[in-house]
Amino acid sequence: MSARRPSHAVVSLAALDLRRRPDHRSELASQLLLGEVVRVLSGAAAGSWWRVQNLADGDRGWVKTWGLVGASRTRAMRWARRARARAVRPFSEIVASPGSSTLVSPLVLNSRVIAGRARGKSRPVELPDGRRGWVASAALHSGPARIDLVARVRSLLGVPYLWGGRTPLGFDCSGFTQQVLLEQGLALPRDAQEQFRACSRLKTGDSPRTGDLVFFGVPGGPAGHVGLIIGGGYFAHARGYVRVSSLDIDNPLCDMALMPQLSGFGRPRKAPSGRPFRGLQTGESA
Repeated sequence: MSARRPSHAVVSLAALDLRRRPDHRSELASQLLLGEVVRVLSGAAAGSWWRVQNLADGDRGWVKTWGLVGASRTRAMRWARRARARAVRPFSEIVASPGSSTLVSPLVLNSRVIAGRARGKSRPVELPDGRRGWVASAALHSGPARIDLVARVRSLLGVPYLWGGRTPLGFDCSGFTQQVLLEQGLALPRDAQEQFRACSRLKTGDSPRTGDLVFFGVPGGPAGHVGLIIGGGYFAHARGYVRVSSLDIDNPLCDMALMPQLSGFGRPRKAPSGRPFRGLQTGESA
């Protein structure tokens, strides 16, 4: 590895596109969120793109270096330990001072920052690149408390579908399930087929419960679509936009084009506390 290229980096933008190749015209594979840690795998010849692995979910791709702060493994671990404040609103704004209209950075769901003590209704925060600002105290949470899953789904209804999307500005199907369940303490892989493999399969006759996943795919092929069970025979998923559909073919909310591809249900496995940065804790195996 070049001496100029660090082993790790921290995402310093609200959302950073992860592409298949080092080209803005290349397919959007996923997105990285503010505060996530990546391992730097290689660099493009021009030097403005790095191939990275997101340590939150193992996904790999190419990103522009303008959205990263290079770091040693030790420094990345230090950031992960200190950035314990998580965004719990779909959208927030970090501003220059309490009550200011000067934007420092947007803040989207599940992003992480270093936060100080709340002062009134605002809380000071620090970003990975050293920028500082203030955000509404209610927009952040530090600790294990989790929002009600169905309430979270309700807050995201109508978010448009975006291939590779992982934020409330646009989700793909697996980005939606990953981010909703992350709030529930469940760290899922990035795409539908990986999520299928990461779940415990429900046996025939077992009833899915709230928080389980429902998978769809071409018979004999990999899972190509995933939704989140929310109870009462309904599931939420990103298909055109985040919506609620029914598993009952007699219900007007049933997606009759999708139901023939129903391939089964899975129950996400609980992850150890602190697992979102698991790559820093497991020797960063691929």
